[in-house]
Formats: sequence, C-alpha cells, structure tokens
Amino acid sequence: MEFHKIAQWLSFFLFFTAALIHIGFFVIETFLYQKDSAIEKFGLTPEKHKATKVWAFNQGFYNLFLGLGTLWGLSYVLKKQIMVAGALTSFCGFSMIGAGIVLWVTVPNMRKAALLQLLPPLLGFVFLSFHILHFVNGGLS
Repeated sequence: MEFHKIAQWLSFFLFFTAALIHIGFFVIETFLYQKDSAIEKFGLTPEKHKATKVWAFNQGFYNLFLGLGTLWGLSYVLKKQIMVAGALTSFCGFSMIGAGIVLWVTVPNMRKAALLQLLPPLLGFVFLSFHILHFVNGGLS
C-alpha cells in the first residue's frame, strides 16, 4: 500500500480517536462529575465541587458537540464528499487543538489532559498533510 493511503487512514483513525475522547469527556463532565463521588475522585472540596458542577456540565456539552461534529465530518470522508468532510473535521480538529493549547498554557497541572485533547487531532492533520501533498504533487490515486 502506498504511503499516502496509509497516511490517509492514520489521519482518519486519529480524528476518530479524538472524537471518541471528546465524547468520553462529555460522559465524565456531564454525568460522573455531577455525582458526590467526584469530590474524592477529583480531589475537590465539597464547596469547590458545588461551585464547578454547572461549569463541568456545560463543558461536557462543548466536548460532545466537538466529538459529534468530527464524526459527522468523517462520515463525509466515507461518502467521498471531501469539501464538506474537510470543513467539518478541520473546524472541530482545530478547535480541539486550540482548546488543548489553552489548557496547557493556563493550567500546568493538567498538561496530560491537554496532550490527550490536542495530540490526536494534531497528528491527524500531520498525516492528512502527507495524503494531500501526494495530490498536490500530481498523484491521481
């Protein structure tokens, strides 16, 4: 198999992984964080938990929409409607990367979470660029 085709499917897999991660964040923030057991699990005081529950609930939906938007974009890849696929997947992917960078810069103790958020779409774009460059350089398949 040619490298650009491998790069294309690696890109698809990484964007799919990013979508699943963000849907997972939705479950954590919207459902699990809302329970009293989150106080111990996340190392919070009861006061801080109460003050941040609404924020986490809202943030969970933000992550759900990014995950679903990415999956929607990937569905257009499978239909070979590349312009729509590129627009949806790129918007969601760059949003994930941007939010991950903001988290990295503003909350140093959450850098692992920032990497989990930004690396899959970032690597997805890296591999996608190899696939695109193949066509820019005259590749037809």
